[in-house]
Amino acid sequence: MGALKERVKLNRLVFGQDIVDYYRNNTTFMYEKYSESDDDCKAISKEDIQVGGFYHLHYLDDSNWMRWSPIFCCDYRKFSNMIVILGVNFNFIPLELRDSIFDKFITEGNFEKNQIIEVNFKGMYTELLRYGFEYAIQEYNVAQIKIVHRVSLELLPRFLYSSYPKNTYDPKKLMEIWETKLDTKEQRHKEIITSVLKDFYDVKDEISDKYNALKEHIERLRKSYEKYGKP
Repeated sequence: MGALKERVKLNRLVFGQDIVDYYRNNTTFMYEKYSESDDDCKAISKEDIQVGGFYHLHYLDDSNWMRWSPIFCCDYRKFSNMIVILGVNFNFIPLELRDSIFDKFITEGNFEKNQIIEVNFKGMYTELLRYGFEYAIQEYNVAQIKIVHRVSLELLPRFLYSSYPKNTYDPKKLMEIWETKLDTKEQRHKEIITSVLKDFYDVKDEISDKYNALKEHIERLRKSYEKYGKP
């Protein structure tokens, strides 16, 4: 058991041994933190988002799971006049897996020094792919980010098991998404590793024939971009 799992275990003794109760209690707790700003949950400029950090985003999008996103930032890309954050959105990951996915990347030293985590897109994608949840990495157009809170590692055991009050935890829906994604997992993987992110936002052109499994995802990104993020 790594440092993160150990801290989650200790937190659950206090804030909810039942995992769903733990999630609900943490969601209320974190919601109150987002209404203010302190060292553990600090309101920052979106330009200060760093790879390797944990954040809560208020994001302009029609989906509640995107509108209020608890994320781990694993990369960012610049092209044209855009900056796109790549973040692991916890809303897409079952509660039972959340600490397991991050445990191998976090040491006790990280907690003590509140350090950013040394893992990039490749490492995060590879780890999520093992579980079949690589699609939890979502793209965030910086222009659509309205409010950002940086979350310290001290709060991570609670933040990781939380969301926003308007986001209902639905394990059945998560399972349905996972089962649907499994059908196209291999094709989606091939398309992701050869993808050009700029293509996803090029609303002037038809979606390239090389994107089949990712077509619906690209269509959703373009719709969101045109409605909320297009200059």
